[in-house]
Formats: sequence, structure tokens, C-alpha cells
Amino acid sequence: MSAKPSNWIVETGQIWKLYVAVAGFTGTLLCFTLGIFSLSTGGGRFLALIACGLFLGCATFLWFTMVLRCPHCANKLVWTMVSSRPHSSWVVDLAALECCPACGGRLDRLS
Repeated sequence: MSAKPSNWIVETGQIWKLYVAVAGFTGTLLCFTLGIFSLSTGGGRFLALIACGLFLGCATFLWFTMVLRCPHCANKLVWTMVSSRPHSSWVVDLAALECCPACGGRLDRLS
């Protein structure tokens, strides 16, 4: 009796990419928050912080879209999930994948 694999992204060794993306999006949120708070001190850094947040958020999303791929079909998983799932749940669905949404590649066929 074998245990069911915990998660497709973990088992394919790509979970670190999800963690890097979360860190990038957290940095984006931090830049926006600091930008808003800078308005209370005169707003001298508001545009710089907002521009930095926009750049970091776009760069993180673009990077995440390009690097998280299926080892079977090389499909870009993030783009597939974003374009086929509701905006409120694609990240949760991505983290809970049991197989590739494009080709159906399963963990038991990875080796």
C-alpha cells in the first residue's frame, strides 16, 4: 500500500518557485503599503514606491508564468490556471494540483 503523493508541484520539485513568487508578491504589497503610508509624511517617495511595487509585481507574475511548467508536456501551468479558473481561486487551485491541467500528467508517471 503506497501513500498518495501530497501535491503535484511538491513532488515535481517546483515548490520553491511558488515560494519565490509569494515572496515577490509580498514585496509588491509592502511597496504599495509603504507608498500609501509615505503620503502621511509628505509623499516624497510615493511615486517611487508605487513604481517599484508595480515593477516587482509585474516581474514576479511574468517570471512565475514562465518558470512553472509541466515536466510531461512543458505547459505553462500558471497561465493555464489563470486563463481557466476564477480570479479568486487560481492560486489555491494551483497549489492543490494533483495532475497537469493540460495533459493530465500524474505523479505516478514522472519516473
